Parts: sequence; C-alpha cells; structure tokens
Amino acid sequence: MSDDDFKVSPEDQIRYLLRRIGELSRVEEGGVIDFELAKKLGHQIKGNADTFEFPNLTAAAKELEAMALSQNELGVKNVTRTLLNSMREQLKQLAP
Repeated sequence: MSDDDFKVSPEDQIRYLLRRIGELSRVEEGGVIDFELAKKLGHQIKGNADTFEFPNLTAAAKELEAMALSQNELGVKNVTRTLLNSMREQLKQLAP
C-alpha cells in the first residue's frame, strides 16, 4: 500500500479539527499565554497537517511554534487566532 492509497476519512478529519480547536483554545486561557502548550501544538499540527489533508495549516503551525519558542505573546495570540479561524473554516466545509 502506497501513501497515495491512504485516505483519512472525513470523520477522522472532523475529530482531529475538533480536538485541535479545543486544545488551541486553551493557549490563552485566563489571559495568560501558555508558551509551552503553544509550542507543543504548533509542532504537532506542523507534523500532522499533511496527513490529515490540511496542508494550509502547516505554515501557520510552524509560525506558532517559532513564536512560542521566542515567547512572543502578541505573535502567539495572532497565529493562534489564524489557526483557529482556518480550522473552523475547514470544519464548516466538512460538516456544514
């Protein structure tokens, strides 16, 4: 079986997006940025966006990881918002 034969189901894509949206929503709980969580999520999303067929998330995930590593609070907030908006759009397309 080649990589081209592997297809992620829409149900798995929806579960993935819902899980990541929930996790990303926690990055700035209580108004305090959790840089460690942001770094971890950026790394995870960067690593599996292609697998789940969301290549448009990869660049923002890389940026989130970089912003978290440099502890750039405004950068983390902005990129988190961008990722959340992109994921919510993807979710609308999968489950209208």
